[in-house]
Amino acid sequence: MDKFKGLINGLILAGMLLSTQAPAAATTAPRKPALQSLNEPQTPTTHRTLPIKGYKTLGGTKILFIRIPGLPMFDALVSFAAGSALTPDQPGLAALTYGLLNEGVAGKDVNAIQATFDNLGARMDMGISQDRTWLSLRSLSDESRRTPALELFAQVLGKPLLPEESLPEVKSQFQYFLDLEDQSHAAQAREANLGQMFPGHGYAQSLYGTRAGLTSITRTQAQDFHRQAYAAGNAQITLVGDLTEEEAQRIGAQISAALPLGPAIAAIQPVTSPGAPGLLRIERPSTQAYLRLTQPSVLRSSPDYVALYMASSIFTNRLMNELRERRGLTYHVEAGLSALQAQGWLTVQLQAPPEQADAVLAHIKTMFSDFLAQGPTQQELDDIQQQLAGSSPLNSATNAQILKRLQIISAHDLPLDLDFSTQAALKLDLASIKSALNRHHHADQWRVVILGPKTDQQPLPAPSESATNAMCRMPGEIVAS
Repeated sequence: MDKFKGLINGLILAGMLLSTQAPAAATTAPRKPALQSLNEPQTPTTHRTLPIKGYKTLGGTKILFIRIPGLPMFDALVSFAAGSALTPDQPGLAALTYGLLNEGVAGKDVNAIQATFDNLGARMDMGISQDRTWLSLRSLSDESRRTPALELFAQVLGKPLLPEESLPEVKSQFQYFLDLEDQSHAAQAREANLGQMFPGHGYAQSLYGTRAGLTSITRTQAQDFHRQAYAAGNAQITLVGDLTEEEAQRIGAQISAALPLGPAIAAIQPVTSPGAPGLLRIERPSTQAYLRLTQPSVLRSSPDYVALYMASSIFTNRLMNELRERRGLTYHVEAGLSALQAQGWLTVQLQAPPEQADAVLAHIKTMFSDFLAQGPTQQELDDIQQQLAGSSPLNSATNAQILKRLQIISAHDLPLDLDFSTQAALKLDLASIKSALNRHHHADQWRVVILGPKTDQQPLPAPSESATNAMCRMPGEIVAS
């Protein structure tokens, strides 16, 4: 391992956050009853101490690491600013390059790569989004298994063959994914809605590009894109598991050294001229109407993101209660914030009966207008904060969950603390949430898509007197199993 010594010495400490342990309870404290009423306030769960270590290699690769020695295994995730929105003028180039990465390295084709990982008890996964691509490795910590798994993983990342003979098959796969999107009403509604919001921007394109774009891409273009977008300065590494700090440094240096040399590429530009608010109707044969309402919002790194996230969760609960429980109009409705790096947006999406689509849309707009004017209630805030406090420890119970949260911290330059967002959310009050809502969101800024059959419109049904089990009951008080 001496060949990594110089690289390890070149690691620059970027930041480290140590959480303090909660003080132990006094031994003389009275014993609590074995059972506690659900009506009593619940004691907040003590968070595990999971300090994040941060480094940066001389090649410019950012590394975050959390040591968890409970199981003899570790997870490594390497992500690149190489998502589909980065190549709007060459639609499909980012996806095609990503799809070719594991098709072959020197001496191994795609089947041999998979067989080698299987024989080592390791697993490699891949993914792509509008912003980033990523490859992850799960391996045993034992050096005899870890070393060859990491060597092959580094080859796939830094020295893929991007073989010419694999081009037709990978293009065919992405053409098939485009066919699936054309057959999905939900995907069509989403694409149309983002086209309203971001005309001409890469975020409005499919992850897989276009048919014409895919057809025209050459291996040389994929090679050029790999050299630029998969360079060490454009990479971020997150490590979680049974590794010492020295081993994590060595692994980060090894992966970074295997990548092409190069700086971070230019970030995806935000949308400077979003489309005007309006309604787009798309006629399709369907038993349901697909509704999407979208308006601009903040980035994940914004100081107001947590407040707006809490607001969207509260508004989701209101929508579920009103449209599902009281009126039986939908199975699920959700308001949510995007977490992309160049542009944020708020979306409300649901399916509803086609004959009541217009009435549902009008009702959602009225509810949101009231929400902006009045803000959440104290009970709504208390409920969502209690739910968040209870669920947060469960969201960092496994290495995979921790790795995902760590990657979000890395991608958005958030504080080096897994519980930063949770703690910030628990400190919010009604005034701060209402203020954030009215700074960033507006009642008249919705871009709306209604996709479904053309039919005569009807008013909303009257709300039920009792919302309890409203969606589960059949005539004659028969309860669905």
